Amino acid sequence: MSLSDRVALAFSETFRSFISPLTVFIWMTCILVATLAGPFGTFFAFDWPTRLLYWSLITTLAFLYGYSARAITFVVIGHGRPILFDAFASVLMGLMFGPTVFALRAMFQPEAIGVDIYLERVMFNVFCIAVGVYVVRRQLCDTEPGNYLLPEEPAFSNVDGEPRLMKRLSEENVGDVLRLSASDHYVEVVTTEGSEVLRLRFTDAISEMEPVEGYCAHRSHWVARSAIVKVERETAHKLFLRLSNGDRVPVSRKYRPGLEDAGIIPTAQVPHLKLVSRR
Repeated sequence: MSLSDRVALAFSETFRSFISPLTVFIWMTCILVATLAGPFGTFFAFDWPTRLLYWSLITTLAFLYGYSARAITFVVIGHGRPILFDAFASVLMGLMFGPTVFALRAMFQPEAIGVDIYLERVMFNVFCIAVGVYVVRRQLCDTEPGNYLLPEEPAFSNVDGEPRLMKRLSEENVGDVLRLSASDHYVEVVTTEGSEVLRLRFTDAISEMEPVEGYCAHRSHWVARSAIVKVERETAHKLFLRLSNGDRVPVSRKYRPGLEDAGIIPTAQVPHLKLVSRR
């Protein structure tokens, strides 16, 4: 799986819950509380309409930066090391979002820059707040893997070439994995012995399939190469992969070039025009 595909999957999976009712509720609540409380000297520095505008911008950008930092961290760190994950994401927030907060404060209150407000202090405050947010989210949100309060799973060795995802399956469903299909925070794992739905991020499930060779055929579907029987074409642009168990997996335009490069889908032949000179 290429780096660009991993990044695309990480961002799509991370931002999938961005407009969920819970996220919107937390978003609006943060704006209201910050406007009324006026932290970091904004209560006395701005009147309430200015505070509302300022904290609406800060809170909205904080959500966007926070989700982006988590997506980037998934690509760089993965999910198996929760402490390192949250530390890296928090540092990333300080480095990315800190200067943005500083710039906005300079726009709203230029006279305070260099007197009461310094870039280093703003970046440190952002880092500390990010640590608190990521840690609390991990402890309270059951969609976050690697909760600090749960015992770590013993390390699993791939000496036999068996993917780590097999450790999550029930004994009756253990077999060669044919495909993975994502739906919200769940992943359906289809094997030669049956299927099972796991509460897991799609990107993490794909990562745990190593060293099995496979490809994303669609933003919600990953298939093992050994499971592909043939390619079925309904139209020039509508393709499906037929698997050994009879399942059909759609191929999206985004992932089709990668499957063509791998030799799974024949490259579309473009007819060559022969120029004939007139004499």
